[in-house]
Amino acid sequence: MMQMQYAAIVVVLLVGVIVYFGYRSRKGQPSDPKRSTASNVISMERHRKAKQSAVEQPCSSCKKKNGKLIFYAQDNGTVVGLCKDCKAKAKKRDMLPL
Repeated sequence: MMQMQYAAIVVVLLVGVIVYFGYRSRKGQPSDPKRSTASNVISMERHRKAKQSAVEQPCSSCKKKNGKLIFYAQDNGTVVGLCKDCKAKAKKRDMLPL
């Protein structure tokens, strides 16, 4: 009789442990908190390298790659990038720089 009581207690404890770990995994608490924050961190080195190796964009008006563009909002809500040479066109059309 005593052995059956011990066996029942062991089974109940095992079920309790399984339920606990099942609840904990569903709750979304990782066992290693460093691992979850590492995926949210952006490497600044990678960002700087990507910025340096960016291909020059062509001007929306003259289609020349004249270096840096100035972005403007048109009346219909679209955005255009204009070079320094085409800046006068933006001023004529009263476009606002972004």
